Amino acid sequence: MREKVTVLAYNSYRSEEPLYTMIEHLRHELLKITEHKSFCDRDVVELSQRLDAYIVLAQRQKSERSATEELRHAVY
Repeated sequence: MREKVTVLAYNSYRSEEPLYTMIEHLRHELLKITEHKSFCDRDVVELSQRLDAYIVLAQRQKSERSATEELRHAVY
């Protein structure tokens, strides 16, 4: 299931909203939904997993940018 969520997050990011906008949107939705539902509720868990997938994607992109910058500095 986790892999499917990650693929959906990646595909959605590539074709729709900017990544950080999506993270903030999902974070806000998660805060709203937990006002009315338990943390164990299926909807809460699924939304949390979607948010996790976007956060992981953002971390990967940040790491890739850092590695690219380090390579540029090493060349010069």
